[in-house]
Amino acid sequence: MIKGNIGEWSEPYVLFKLMAEGKIYLGDKNFNKVIDVYYPIISILRHEQNRDVQFKKIDDIVVITDGKLLFQVPFVEFIENSKICFNEIINSKQVKGTFGIPIIETFLNSFSITSLKAKSKLKNDVTIQIEDKNTYFAPSLGFSVKSQLGQPSTLLNASGATNFTYNIEGKILTDYEIKIINNTKKFADKIRILQEFGAFLVFDKVDNEIFKSNLQVIDYNFAFILSEVLLQYYSNNIPSENTVAKFIEKISLENKINYNLDINPSIYELIMKKFLTDYALGMRAAEVWKRNYQATGGYLIVKKDGELVCYHFYFAKSFEDYLYNNTKLETPDPKRYNIGKVYNENNIQKMKLNLQIRFIK
Repeated sequence: MIKGNIGEWSEPYVLFKLMAEGKIYLGDKNFNKVIDVYYPIISILRHEQNRDVQFKKIDDIVVITDGKLLFQVPFVEFIENSKICFNEIINSKQVKGTFGIPIIETFLNSFSITSLKAKSKLKNDVTIQIEDKNTYFAPSLGFSVKSQLGQPSTLLNASGATNFTYNIEGKILTDYEIKIINNTKKFADKIRILQEFGAFLVFDKVDNEIFKSNLQVIDYNFAFILSEVLLQYYSNNIPSENTVAKFIEKISLENKINYNLDINPSIYELIMKKFLTDYALGMRAAEVWKRNYQATGGYLIVKKDGELVCYHFYFAKSFEDYLYNNTKLETPDPKRYNIGKVYNENNIQKMKLNLQIRFIK
């Protein structure tokens, strides 16, 4: 039996739903369909482990082929199975871990699909060829499926490469003071106690040289901007204030880099949007980034009510706004990345903080 989690079962659901609707809608910043902006679907390509399987509706039949095998499935079966798949996912929310949906597995097997997920080396779960009536083009757009039916996924995963090092300045902490800070669990309390002792954190470096170089591709000052975002985040104890947009708003007001905000008051926001977009399209902290975008260019969102909306680099502004307004910072495992502890290096007291970004929905 095929088993998967909610996110994995959302992938065949997306395939069925797209075939059933025959069109794809753009989403706004609040995940609502932009009713007047949709694109007819010409065909859908699903990436299996050793082959690509194409789905194309012709009259009342869906023709499915991988270049060798050929299946013809009544269109109505995609409508019926999209409803069944969604209901089974919703009903399984009380199940911990993975689960099976035998009726959907049988339907997938009827046209030789034996797995839930796209092959792992690709970021795109599905490729959709659309008809763009504005340009008369028929581009093929790669999408990664993001499901709101389960837990929000990460955009930027924490690793040793996403550590930022800060020097402790203002005073030299005593062993007693260091012990108090290191034994304090909440990061906001650590920062507050540090300040009460008369000390403060000053950005020193991005630990990983490759990640540092990648950030310079975005903007030469971007490492410093992110270091300020991290300080804002780890000093904050109000979860609802942990969004990327709110931190950038605060940093923009401080404007420590002294950008000319009279000319362009949105410059911090634009730089952050560029970073989020590049990371969504293939940047990784420990791999040299040359803006060689992978096949994926956007996200297909499965909303809680089962509706689908898309955000794609092909529609650049919509995609950037989605990423900017729907991401937040979070704290990774402190022990794993050795963060939040005062330590001494070359007679300088230091502390590390780590960057991790998760979708809000």
